[in-house]
Amino acid sequence: MSGHSLRHAVNIAGDSAKVHTALTTLEGLKGWTMAEVSGSGGVGSKWTLKYPGGPTFVWEITAQDDHKVAWKCTSGPGDSAGTTVAFDLAKTPHGRVQIAFSHAGWPHQQGNFDKCNALWGMMLHHLRSYVEKGMVAPAYS
Repeated sequence: MSGHSLRHAVNIAGDSAKVHTALTTLEGLKGWTMAEVSGSGGVGSKWTLKYPGGPTFVWEITAQDDHKVAWKCTSGPGDSAGTTVAFDLAKTPHGRVQIAFSHAGWPHQQGNFDKCNALWGMMLHHLRSYVEKGMVAPAYS
């Protein structure tokens, strides 16, 4: 996909299976994303992420294995529909799980591109807290 990409990386102290579960299950997603999450998981199915008092995003799951989770935005505000996200998981030499995150396919670097950059950065830190401490820490609640 052409266009611009957001990129983030976060290292998480924890088991890679726990990180994977946080990215691929309803309970896991509710632990670190938004107050309202629905869907069933599995490639070809969709997650709906609804921000209280804000936009709703629908993500089709396009890949899901031990090393990568990927989604395509099928519905969302502005230029977000048609963009893709990928969470690439790898082990660091120090035993942490590194997530290399990208949100690709943006037609420009203004508006929702900037908003999503800040939102994803915050949410990845909530993901780390959720996996490491077991505390539900949704970005918006």
